[in-house]
Amino acid sequence: MKKIILVIAVALFSLGANAQQTGTREPVAFAKDKIANIAKYVEVSKDDSTKLQTIFVEYQKEALASINDREKLGAIVRGLSGKIEAVLGVEKYKTYKEKYEQDPANAKKHK
Repeated sequence: MKKIILVIAVALFSLGANAQQTGTREPVAFAKDKIANIAKYVEVSKDDSTKLQTIFVEYQKEALASINDREKLGAIVRGLSGKIEAVLGVEKYKTYKEKYEQDPANAKKHK
């Protein structure tokens, strides 16, 4: 439960920070940044990258459209990890999450 709340908080913060800094961030650039972040920890094939790009573009559009509806936004954020796991596979997604959480660069996000 703690991790779900953390993921929601990080996602909400990142959406809010991006919106404040750059207005509405271009969906493809947003997706590419997220895929690059995943690729720092696990191998992402071209096919996986294409699927992830679609997921992140849709995620950003849905999240921004629901920014004023916390329940709907929370459901969108909670559903994201399952979609990413479906593309990467259970083992690769688990490896990604473990490496991401162990990376000192992400330490602030986990406190």
